Amino acid sequence: MNVEHMSRKVFKAIFFSVKIGFVAFAMFVGCTGLRLTNMTAPVVQDPKEDMKFYCEYDMGGEELYAVKWYKDDMNSFAGNPNSVEFQVKGVHVDSRRTHCEDSSCTLYLNNLSRTFSSGAYRCEVSSEAPAFRLASQTHNVSIAVLPKQNPHIEGLSENYLIGDFLNISCISGLGDPKPTVSWYINKNPVDNKYIREPTSKTSLIHEEGGVILQRSSLQLHFPLDREVTKNKEFATIEVACIQTVGDLNPAFVPSRVTKKDIVVSSEHRLVKNQKLYGFFSNNVHTTDMNFFLLFFPTCSIICVLIIM
Repeated sequence: MNVEHMSRKVFKAIFFSVKIGFVAFAMFVGCTGLRLTNMTAPVVQDPKEDMKFYCEYDMGGEELYAVKWYKDDMNSFAGNPNSVEFQVKGVHVDSRRTHCEDSSCTLYLNNLSRTFSSGAYRCEVSSEAPAFRLASQTHNVSIAVLPKQNPHIEGLSENYLIGDFLNISCISGLGDPKPTVSWYINKNPVDNKYIREPTSKTSLIHEEGGVILQRSSLQLHFPLDREVTKNKEFATIEVACIQTVGDLNPAFVPSRVTKKDIVVSSEHRLVKNQKLYGFFSNNVHTTDMNFFLLFFPTCSIICVLIIM
């Protein structure tokens, strides 16, 4: 009985050790197998320039089978050992610069189109038998030309009277897609009833590097009444024009803002200020000025003689 009991204990111990070893081996293989360690891609890509993707991976002791690139789940390029390009609309591989190695792969695309080249790009790496592992990462790319300038406000003065109208225009920078502009008064959006489209749009289109770029323009016809000044005789008003580009993520493509401060006052206050200015200016007589011009040089000479 004792021998049989001991045999069972030994068998259980061996079985447990084998089980632990198998789990440890599986964990070791899982940790050291194929891993995709890094993928870089632009968030917003200018279509006038070539687009670069980079994929880096650690085979973990396994043999590389292939590196494949996908756009919107459509296989567009396969590399290592043989490079194969698939016909996908908007994807044109620059085969001269594209190359894949045992630990990394670089993909270049040219002849980009905002309509067809934007999308989700995926790098997928696979290993040979017996593991047949897959590792992948995906990045979303928007093809666009972002404006290089802030919006420009035209026709704005520094001072206005209560009852005047703001008649000004805001013009965006050039971009593709067409940027949009919006008006804000004291950080509040302006009602559409005060906003007008420009009558002429001929100067809002420009071609650059084979890409059609556009501007936006909005006119503002806004009453500067006592509601704006909050019934005060004098108020400083902030006028702002905000420029955005399409539906691009504002976290990556922040809006551009141009802000200007204007002074709005009542006619009564303006007259009062003019009278005050006139009082000081009229009380400086010519004879007084001549006296000062003669007195100060004479006094200076006398002081120098006394010191000597």
